[in-house]
Amino acid sequence: MGRVLRKRATVVECKSNDFNWEPAAINNDEELTLLSAICQIISVVRNSRYDSRIFEVAERPIAYICDILGFSKSQAVVYAIVMEIYYDRQISTCDIGRCLDMPPLKAMMFHKELEELCQMKYIVRHYDEEELDSIYSVTSEAIASLQNNRAIEREEIVIESVEDWFVAFDGLVVSRCNERINYEEFCTRANALIEENDHLPFVKKYQTKTEEMDEDDKMLLLWVCNMVVSDGFDTVESGHFKKLYSNMLIYRNQRKSLANGSNALIRGGLLQVATMTETRSRDTYELSRWVVDEMLVGLNVDLGTTRQKDILAHSSITPKELFYNDRERVAIDRLASLLQPASFHEVRETLQRKGFRSGFACLFHGAPGTGKTETALQLARLTGRDIMQVNISEIKGMWVGESEKNIKAVFSRYRKLVEESEVAPILLFNEADALIGKRLESVTRSVDKMENAMQNIILEEMEQLDGILIATTNLTCNMDTAFERRFLYKIEFEKPTVVVKSAIWQMMIEELTDDDARQLASKYDFSGGQIENIARKSIVDKILLGTDLSLDTLYGHCDSELLGRDSSTRKIGY
Repeated sequence: MGRVLRKRATVVECKSNDFNWEPAAINNDEELTLLSAICQIISVVRNSRYDSRIFEVAERPIAYICDILGFSKSQAVVYAIVMEIYYDRQISTCDIGRCLDMPPLKAMMFHKELEELCQMKYIVRHYDEEELDSIYSVTSEAIASLQNNRAIEREEIVIESVEDWFVAFDGLVVSRCNERINYEEFCTRANALIEENDHLPFVKKYQTKTEEMDEDDKMLLLWVCNMVVSDGFDTVESGHFKKLYSNMLIYRNQRKSLANGSNALIRGGLLQVATMTETRSRDTYELSRWVVDEMLVGLNVDLGTTRQKDILAHSSITPKELFYNDRERVAIDRLASLLQPASFHEVRETLQRKGFRSGFACLFHGAPGTGKTETALQLARLTGRDIMQVNISEIKGMWVGESEKNIKAVFSRYRKLVEESEVAPILLFNEADALIGKRLESVTRSVDKMENAMQNIILEEMEQLDGILIATTNLTCNMDTAFERRFLYKIEFEKPTVVVKSAIWQMMIEELTDDDARQLASKYDFSGGQIENIARKSIVDKILLGTDLSLDTLYGHCDSELLGRDSSTRKIGY
């Protein structure tokens, strides 16, 4: 309990010239706590329009709060109002004004006290660029302080190793991502972690390298380092640090400066643009070799080897809009629902309890360019699953003498990944025609025997599968019936209808009108992949020739895509 102040009861009668306000009498014999002091202050200040006489009437409870929490008198009054009206919701200066019966503009006078309470961790400010007024909420530390009748304890966080430092910092990142703290509070706590642990080599080098940088760049560097150290990322996209900033203007400026190379982290050699691949977006970045070798030394972080080359991280897959026929859409949506971690776990447990196999093998089949592989990638991205990619050509090239061992190694490694991963990855056999064809009968050649042995191993592994396998193929007419039975989901990707093709044309080439897109879709029976080829050619023309898109040029590209065949002999529509 806090110190008890006792004084003879005092009642002050006063009347303002411009409004009728009579302060309530308070019991100066009551034993004070933070809670009772707040109640007494509120009984006096409510509807007072912040008349200066409240400090005389509520002198005792105000002095008590100042003594216990180390506040000024004005801070004590604002604190009492905030604690009274917050009701587990956010508060603005307008709310304080309503309590005092003050107009909103005049209530802005309390901004200084509110910011000081933020610095002392009793409240936290939330910035909303759409709101003119700042929004605040009471911290959990302030609630504990009220319950324990003492000030918030400010303990320095002293950490012995850089590993423990990142554990503490990752806790701040989680709080920021979940919006339990705002950006200003995140910066304050992150800077405290830095200042209180400057004995660590990482902190010393960070301080030296970022001494001349602004706060936003410093926080971005720490955020990216944490993604590499704590989350195992090789690269980060701009969307990965969107939740860092409360103000979207700051985020957009950071994204722009990174893209044009003007950002201090790029110029200072701390961040660099990542090597472009088919699955990486343009705004993908990675820590420089200096940061990894010097700042993160001792953490066993090595760019390019934090993930095996055959593992595609779901976070590195670029979002892409895909178009499907109605039947395909229903089947893919159902599969996407199944692969969501919560649904997958529930279904898997139910199947195991009933004695069924719990693995899921899926076959995507159809003509080239219809989106089979891209669908597998987007399913992985949407469900948070990494992909273990099987290079069919490499495996087939090693079949002679090593086939059985190599394919067993693939499934053995996949089982290990499933065991080690919180979310089971996807095992992807892309263009698997050579692996799932009909087994040969009455074979005599050793190569044929090895191919049959390979297929038998795959069939056996699929029977015991405890995870997710997706195979894509352009041909199913030659597929062995034993494989057909083992694929639980078989989705055929047909060439798109005229309506779908029109949408693809306009998505790929935005300049096309509805009528132009519909004519192209009707005249040319192209897959989505073929349409993408033509769109890419148009972009190349514009860059190299400096010419705008013309329909004649577009039709020329379409005809060349047919490899010399007469388009007039081709089926129109679908």
